[in-house]
Amino acid sequence: MINVKERSIWTLILVSIIGIIIGYYFTISLCALIPGDGNVVKTFFTTNFISLGLGFPNPVFLDLGAIKFQIGFQMHFNAFSIIGLFISLYCFRWFK
Repeated sequence: MINVKERSIWTLILVSIIGIIIGYYFTISLCALIPGDGNVVKTFFTTNFISLGLGFPNPVFLDLGAIKFQIGFQMHFNAFSIIGLFISLYCFRWFK
């Protein structure tokens, strides 16, 4: 089990985010390598299981006249994102 007392929680969060991003790039690579839109393998690995976000599906806008802010945060998890998360957490277990 991961001993959080010896490591910073921010390091755990950073490693988790890096794992999810690596999983995203695996998804993009798979989309480029497997042809066709109706392929079962491509559909399974590229379908988002969970979508979370602030202002989802539309971002929140703050209009101050001359300045307009767009605030939004979205996370989409698919099979490779979950695999990347588990791999990064497994590597974090051995990280000192």
